[in-house]
Amino acid sequence: MKAPGGDSSAEKDSSQWVTGDEPMTGPQASYLETLAHQAGEEPPTELTKAQAHDEIERLQGSDANPAGDPSKQERPTTEWVTGEEPMTGPQASYLETLAQKAGEEPPKDLTKSQASRAIDDLQTRAQ
Repeated sequence: MKAPGGDSSAEKDSSQWVTGDEPMTGPQASYLETLAHQAGEEPPTELTKAQAHDEIERLQGSDANPAGDPSKQERPTTEWVTGEEPMTGPQASYLETLAQKAGEEPPKDLTKSQASRAIDDLQTRAQ
C-alpha cells in the first residue's frame, strides 16, 4: 500500500511479490471492508495478498469518497460512538506491522479512536 500523498519508487509491483499468491491478510480484509463500504460496494472476498493490495489502491484512488459529500466523509475519531472501546484485532495487527516497519514498539492498550490516530501517525513514519 502506498502512503497517502506519496509514491514509493522502491515499492515492488504487486505481481512481483514473493508472497503475493498467499491469501490476503486480516488487516487487508478489514481495510478493504471499510473502503468498500465507504464506496458503497460489497467488500471483496477470497483475494490474494497482491489482489487485495491492488483493490485497496483502486478504492483509495477512486472518487467513491468525494470530499464534498458529507455522508461519505470520515468522522473525527473524537466523535466515534464506539471510539472508547478497546482497539480491534485488525487495528492491533496493523499497528504491529507499521511499528515494525518504523523500528518501534507497537502501542498497547489503546481505544479504537486512539488506535486510529496511532495508525495515521505510524503510516507517515513507516514509509
